[in-house]
This record gives sequence, structure tokens and C-alpha cells, in this order.
Amino acid sequence: MTEAKLPTGPKGNILFTARKELQTNILGLIERQVLEFPDISRLRIGPYYFVNLYEPAMIEQVLGDSELYSKGRENANLKYLLGMGLLTNEGEFWMKQRRLIQPVFHKRRLAGFVQQIVACTERLMADWESRGDGEVDIHAEMTQVTLGIVSQTLLSTDASGDFMKISDALVILMKGLSQETVTLIKLPKWIPTPSNLAMNKNRAILDKMIYDIIAERRRTGVKNDDLLSMLMEVEDADTAERMTDTQLRDEVITIFLAGHETTANAMSFAIYLMAKHPEVARRVGAEAREAMTGGELTYESVMKLDYTTRAVKEAMRLYPPAWVIGRQATRDTVIEGYKIMKGDTMMIFPYLTHRLEKYWPDPLRYDPDRFLPENMKDKPRYAYFPFGGGARLCIGNNFAMMEMQIILALLCSRFEFSVPDGYTPQIEALVTLRPKGTLPIRVRKMKSE
Repeated sequence: MTEAKLPTGPKGNILFTARKELQTNILGLIERQVLEFPDISRLRIGPYYFVNLYEPAMIEQVLGDSELYSKGRENANLKYLLGMGLLTNEGEFWMKQRRLIQPVFHKRRLAGFVQQIVACTERLMADWESRGDGEVDIHAEMTQVTLGIVSQTLLSTDASGDFMKISDALVILMKGLSQETVTLIKLPKWIPTPSNLAMNKNRAILDKMIYDIIAERRRTGVKNDDLLSMLMEVEDADTAERMTDTQLRDEVITIFLAGHETTANAMSFAIYLMAKHPEVARRVGAEAREAMTGGELTYESVMKLDYTTRAVKEAMRLYPPAWVIGRQATRDTVIEGYKIMKGDTMMIFPYLTHRLEKYWPDPLRYDPDRFLPENMKDKPRYAYFPFGGGARLCIGNNFAMMEMQIILALLCSRFEFSVPDGYTPQIEALVTLRPKGTLPIRVRKMKSE
């Protein structure tokens, strides 16, 4: 029997040999890694070892065993922002929170949010019509509409101006956390460096806004048909306990990040792809108009948007908001004949796996029909996993898909998109994958037939 060996990888400590790329072009760095070391590689960054995985079978082993592969040391960075929300906590507390929150995202609940999503998208379209045809920063526009949706469905408020402060604060925090990942010496947050001061200030903005909303809801006793009310009312089946204010804060921030930031990013890239592929946009728009009941989208009609669903999935194949997933080995083990050492951080890259030619021929080509059932039936389970996988599959994946289907369908049913001559978007890989700077798109209202 052959003894397992450590995966090969680049020599030296890349914190020193490739530090600039780590900070400014991490996607280019890992793309070269997969070409030089297919399937798996092991490298050193500072005092730690990282194992990069690209193959679906290996990814399935890691995401399928949350006991052997924990969230790991990199998770501590996110806890500074998200506290002990579902994304960051583990073990029995995670299971308890997951059990409490699961009913909030039941399909019956989701149906009640359709009209709120439609209304927010209609306001955006009315604004575009009032401005007339022209160029917009589609990332700013998608940020605004998803802010409206999350503030309505999560907290029953139209305070989009206040919520823009939360969005801006999140960007500053994510940039700070991303830089800390590739910093050799991580200083405690109480040391008043410029970065720490900015991060602490913006986390305080988030905390105050969320705690004020929770306090007001408790004071008035108002029960709205929103996610916060549901979170405040759910009880543990065994203990009848409800969430504390701290738990509510952590889950609200987590849902806000997952339900706004990631969706805005995914929709920005989806509209960019519509602009590059007008034939796809026309099909999406035609499907939406055909599905509308009495001129409106309902939950039942959204469930019929098959081509639109494929268009969204293909956009997230090329530009998955959750571009990287980290886990840490809790003991020595073996994956597909390779030795994994206790403490190694397993780095899983949906962004790269989604672009492997062996699973996605001509991988950079945008083609929604890749996701026809007959084209997906022989694909490995983890050739495509924009919402993660295993027990920690994103709890809001159905909500996110429904939201993106509605936004894309409505926009393509009324508007045409095009890309300014010679423009190619720049990508920024922070906590989420997002456009760097603005993403200009020309918007033109369709002429009535």
C-alpha cells in the first residue's frame, strides 16, 4: 500500500515571494496555481499551511464532514464582523441556531416576500424611466434595490438612506478583513492603527443601527411579517428559549450581508452578462412577460421561470459571490491519497472549480443552457456549488435565487442593456466577489410594440 504524501506546491513562503499579488491579484495567483498544480496544492503563507482544492470529489469530502474540517482560524476574522451568526458559529450552538432559523426560510414564508421584491424592483424601473435612456453604474443600482429588498423583508422599513450607511460600513469592514488575511502580524483591534480605527468605527455604526431597531421592536411589541419578527418569535423546540439581543444582532448582520451584498454582486455581473448577450436578455424578458399573471409576477409564476433560473445559475458559475470557502483540518487525515496535516487550512475555490474545462467546456463562454437537466445529469455534485454545500449549505439559498429571478426577469422584460465600447469589468475578491469600482452599463427602455 502506497503511503500518502503531502501535496506539492510552490516553494518558499508566498507571503514574501508573492505578497503583492496576494494583496492585489489573488484571483490571478490562484489561477496560476491550478495550472501548475492541478487538483490540489499545498503552500505556506506566513506561519500557516494552506491546501488548495479544485476537484469536486475532494471538495465533497471536506464540505461533507464538518467535524473533521471545522471553520478554522480564518473564521475568527469574520466573527469580528458577524459575531456568532450562522455563518461563523459551529458545533451544538450552530445546530441550535440553524434549527431555530430554518423555518424562517420555508417556501411558504418565501411566497409572502414576492410582492415586496417586485415592488422594490418596480421602484428602480420607475426611476430609470424618469431619468431616460443612458448609462448607469449597475453595481450602485443593484446595491440600492437589494438594500430596499433586505430592509423590507428583514426589518419592514424603507429607511434605504440609513441602510446605505450599513452597506458602506460593510464594504470598509470587508476590505479591512481581507487585508488582515494576508498580513503577517495581526494587531489586536484595540490598538489604534488607522485600519483598526476605521473598522471599529464602522462596526459601531452597524451595531447601533441594528440594536436600536431590535430595542424599538421590543418596546412597541409590533409584530411585522418580516424576518426579524420571525427570528424574535422562534423558540427552541426543547427549551422554549428565544434569541437574545446579541444573537439577533449577529443573525441580522449575517442575513443582511448574505441577502444584500452577495445578491447585489451577483445581479451586477448578471446584468453585465445580459448586456454582453442580448439574445439571452430577450429570452429572459419574453419568459417573464409570458409568466406574468394579470401583468404581475406571483410566486407561482416565478417558479415557472426556467430559462431565467438557468441564466442566473450561469452568471453565478462565472462570478460566484462566495468565491472561496475555508475549512481547517482538526486532525491528520488523507484525501484522495494526499496527506493532510492537522491545522492545515483547506481552501476551496468555487470561482476556479466553476471554470475547470474538464467539467465546463469552453468555460469562459456564457451559456444558460449548460444548466438544462440533460446537460447537468453527469456533472459531479461539486462541479457547481455557489451556495456552499454539506450541512452548512447556505440557509437562504432559495430566497436568494427567488430574489435574483424576479429582479432579472422584471428588468429584462422592460429594458435593454449594452456595454460601453471597450469596457471590461475589474473584479475585486474581498470577503465576497464584487466589481471593483463602478460597473457602467447603458440602459434603454424597450419600445412598445
